[in-house]
Amino acid sequence: MLDTITFDELPKAIASILDGIAEIKFICNAIRDKDSQKDEYLTVEELCAYHPAHPSHQTVRRWKRLGYIPYYKDEVTRRVKFKKSEIDEWIASSRHMSLQEQNELHDAQILAKRKQMTIGGFDDDE
Repeated sequence: MLDTITFDELPKAIASILDGIAEIKFICNAIRDKDSQKDEYLTVEELCAYHPAHPSHQTVRRWKRLGYIPYYKDEVTRRVKFKKSEIDEWIASSRHMSLQEQNELHDAQILAKRKQMTIGGFDDDE
């Protein structure tokens, strides 16, 4: 049952109601912010469509294999996934490689291919 509020108590009651509303707003904003912080994961296909250059699946897999792009592997399905926020950071921080870095990349690619050939196949971890 509601308590009877006198005219003199009205400002105090309204202040109490406003404090309650402010607390509810705070809780709702915290819940909304928590939900928005949940990161979205992209599959290889989604990443190819999302990336501004629209790379091929093979290119994305090469980036992953050479360690250029941050990725995760689902423990249950063993599928590769990419955290969208990390991809955004990775794209934003992208820059052109120096000649030395290009040479190192080329050497790493050659070594990776040689390793695959000596192991006996071109398995792609997916």
